[in-house]
Amino acid sequence: MSDILNNYILSFLHPWTTQELLKERRELRNEIRDQAQLELVQEENSSLLEEEVGVSFEQSLCVSWLFVIMNGFYVMIGYFMGLETFKSFALEDQLLDHFQVLWTSFWIISFLARLVFFPLYFWLYGKFWINIIKVFSSLFEKGENVDHISEEIVSNAFTSHTLMVIPIVGEFLYRVTNLIYLFGGLKRNLSFNNLQAGLVIICPLLLFLFALFMMMLSVGMAASGL
Repeated sequence: MSDILNNYILSFLHPWTTQELLKERRELRNEIRDQAQLELVQEENSSLLEEEVGVSFEQSLCVSWLFVIMNGFYVMIGYFMGLETFKSFALEDQLLDHFQVLWTSFWIISFLARLVFFPLYFWLYGKFWINIIKVFSSLFEKGENVDHISEEIVSNAFTSHTLMVIPIVGEFLYRVTNLIYLFGGLKRNLSFNNLQAGLVIICPLLLFLFALFMMMLSVGMAASGL
C-alpha cells in the first residue's frame, strides 16, 4: 500500500514526467517485441521496464477515495460549526427547529451517500473520459493501444484528488487541476497537439450544449404542436 501511495503522490507532483515515462516504457516494450531480442536493450532502459510508474485505474480509485474521505471530515466539521453559529443567533421557533432537524438529516444522508458511492462515481466519470479519449484517438488516427493509453492518462490525471485535503477550496482546485492533468496527459502520453487536446477537454461542454439544444428543440416542437 505504501508503494501505491508513493507512486500516486509522485504522479500528482510530477504529472508530465509520469506521462512521458509511461510513453517511453510503452515504446520500449514495442521495440523489444519487434526486435524480439532483449539483449539489444540497454541496461538503463531495462530498469525502466522493471520500475513501477504511475498508478493503475483501480489504484487511483482506492487512494482517491481516501482523500475524498479526508475532505469529508473537513466538510462535516465546517457544517456543524456553521450550524452551531446559526443556532446562537437564531430566534427560538419550533417550526424552524423542526425544519433544521429535517435539513440536517437530509444533508447527513446525502453526505454519507456521496462518500459510500464515490467508487461508483469515480468509475463512471473515469470511463466517461476514457471513452472520449478513445473516440478522439480514432478520429485523429492514433493507431496505438488507445484503450490502455486512455486508461493510463485518466488514472494518473485523477491523482489531482490529492488537493482535496485542502479545506474549503480543495474540491474546486481538484476539478481545475484534473482538467489540466488530462490536457497534459493527452499531449505527453498520446502526442496530441494543443488543438486536439483542447477539443477533448471541451467535449463534455459541447455534449451538454448539444443535449440542451435538443431538449429545447423538442420542447419547442411539442409546444408548437399544441
